[in-house]
Amino acid sequence: MAASIKALTLKIQWSERAAKSFGPNGYGIPWSPQEALEIKCPQPPLTIEDIAYWIEARIEGLYYAMTKGKDQGQCQVCKLKFNGLELPWGDYAGQHLKNGDTLVVDAQMATASAARQREEQWDEPSEEELKKIRAALRFDLNDRVICFCGPRWFSGHVVGSAVPNEGDVLPYLVKTDALPGVESRTISVPMDRDDLCTQEICWAPHQVHLVKAATQLVKEAARPKLRFAAGDKVVVRISNSKADGLEQWVDGKVAEQWPKLSGETKWEVGDVVGEYASHTPYRVQLADGKFVYCHCDNFTLIRREGLQAQERSKGVSKRLEVRRANDGGKEKFDHLTERSKRMLEAIGESDDSSDE
Repeated sequence: MAASIKALTLKIQWSERAAKSFGPNGYGIPWSPQEALEIKCPQPPLTIEDIAYWIEARIEGLYYAMTKGKDQGQCQVCKLKFNGLELPWGDYAGQHLKNGDTLVVDAQMATASAARQREEQWDEPSEEELKKIRAALRFDLNDRVICFCGPRWFSGHVVGSAVPNEGDVLPYLVKTDALPGVESRTISVPMDRDDLCTQEICWAPHQVHLVKAATQLVKEAARPKLRFAAGDKVVVRISNSKADGLEQWVDGKVAEQWPKLSGETKWEVGDVVGEYASHTPYRVQLADGKFVYCHCDNFTLIRREGLQAQERSKGVSKRLEVRRANDGGKEKFDHLTERSKRMLEAIGESDDSSDE
């Protein structure tokens, strides 16, 4: 079978961003687009992730040789694309590629010399400067995000932003969600980029790798009872509006409870091996006919029709919201319990009676 191949000969083309970094005006990595890279897998079948590791090792080796061992680089391949499509890490190489194909590689690299230079020139920013940096960041404390850590993504929440660290300022510190066999831990996000740290929302089918990474792994017998049934009208949260940067909800209806997810079933980070969830709570059909998955039955991601936020926020959706009721009055609404409490527009407004 093509999926079981253990070696490939490929040509590598840099993405626009990687070309600036690795080209003549950047690190000057001596790698020609005409050069054929032979990739062998010691434990077939060869996966897309294996190809990424092979490219990383090749770049690091070229840089070490180029500097005659005086400097070292650490490379990270962020994306591999073929014919304009991003290749999932867990897919077998033979599902997408054959000998002679050209891969578009998006990668980045950090070097020991650059780190030393930053430390030597480092002048720790003031709290006022850090506040300005935080104001420009996409996420705030406690926002739910999902972060790329090598071969897989980890969900969690922001516990630190604009954090000084060894001659640099880290955009975020994120506390990851615990996984079966893997305790929660705090990780650093080196750059405020969507391919490293992205907002937790309801994702489309082509982003199933994010859905699988964020869905809690539960056995079928232990699955919780869901709030909505197939056919129920709902609203789901998608990425923030490009117009004002605030939360965005769209209409839809539940197409299926606990739909099966495609793609790889296992993940491996270092010597830790685990399983992805095979099913996720909801598949929702949007008003425009497209579908999204909702990986958690939570008011921050899915609500009953008509309960989209009126008081929109940039970060995680608020549980308590002051809303305008159907009769024009105001109410304090709890999106967790779906209970509301009438609010007085002004002191004494609720009772027009006078002493007799």
